[in-house]
Amino acid sequence: MQDVRATYLRFPGWTQHFWTWQTGKALPGQRPLIRHTWASYVALTLVIYFAGLALSVYAVAAMFPLWYLALPVGWVLTLSGARTMVLVIAHQALHRRFSGNARIDWFFGELVTVLTVFQNFQAFKDEHFDSHHRREVFATLDDPPVQVLLGLGFLPGVAKARQWRRAWQVFLSPRFYWLGFYDRAKCNVLTGVWRRAGFALWAGFWLSTPFWLPHGVLVLLLAFLIPVILLAQLSALLDKLGEHAWLTPPNPDHAGKFYTVEATSARYCGSPVPARGTPLGEQTVAWARWIASTVLYHLPCRLTVIVGDLPNHDYHHRYPATPEWTVAAYARQGDIDEGPEGPPYSEVWGMGAAIGRVLARLEEVPPDASMAR
Repeated sequence: MQDVRATYLRFPGWTQHFWTWQTGKALPGQRPLIRHTWASYVALTLVIYFAGLALSVYAVAAMFPLWYLALPVGWVLTLSGARTMVLVIAHQALHRRFSGNARIDWFFGELVTVLTVFQNFQAFKDEHFDSHHRREVFATLDDPPVQVLLGLGFLPGVAKARQWRRAWQVFLSPRFYWLGFYDRAKCNVLTGVWRRAGFALWAGFWLSTPFWLPHGVLVLLLAFLIPVILLAQLSALLDKLGEHAWLTPPNPDHAGKFYTVEATSARYCGSPVPARGTPLGEQTVAWARWIASTVLYHLPCRLTVIVGDLPNHDYHHRYPATPEWTVAAYARQGDIDEGPEGPPYSEVWGMGAAIGRVLARLEEVPPDASMAR
């Protein structure tokens, strides 16, 4: 199999840390250029999130020339910050590996899930830490992400092509977004007094914008509801669809903590860089395709869906308590360089390929599997 990351060595050495971030995969022997602390990581994430919100609000309220071009940039920043807050900060906090202090982890877990109108931190912990990471639950019909996908119509024994059609039906379904928003809001409203108070302040601020900002209704819709509610809901589904090869039984040869290996691969965002030595015409076409796929596909996926350490989610499942989560790409490659402790790692390149792998696995599962509970 071609080493896709190695093809990026065609670019200068000083660019390689950028390609490691963009693809999610480090080079053999590569060491981190920057090593965040938990405090710098949360600060940077909050800056990105609030910068995205501020840019979107300003673009819609001021409606300066070409404001509609600035708005999608604000969406990307907002969505990137929102999903990183949930999938990295809250995720590491519920694993008690964010700051190392239980109270601080709980505080930031609650803070970021309020700011993103996500389910409360305890509910997130119950689903992920107390269910998804249990050996007897992981990737089975009892795994919460599997239950979500089944409820959306992604069923065992259905042909991959039909599953893709179902995916597009869900992506375009108003009911999908409404139910997701309703569940998230309900989870915030019905939680403890401090959670309700924080959520009321945050929601109240946005609901007040039509009364004091120019174009306030559009600000509420375009600057907040679309990126924080609708696009975040879509991002979460895309993540679930490619996260694990759901309903894949563990390999009995993979003992101990490696029970997740069979169903888990790294998800990288990139495609092979055009090779040297081909005719000029072919080179031109190849570069045009590569640039288009990077700018319009892989980079947006990296920023809005496969955020933070998610490209190396297989490393997280092997070592969920690792303190190296801020440099997961380098840590995973370091484990490979040293000779992995467990079975060989696997990887898939492109979000679409990751989703296709999951849908192909569902096609292989007997149709009556979802009834055998």
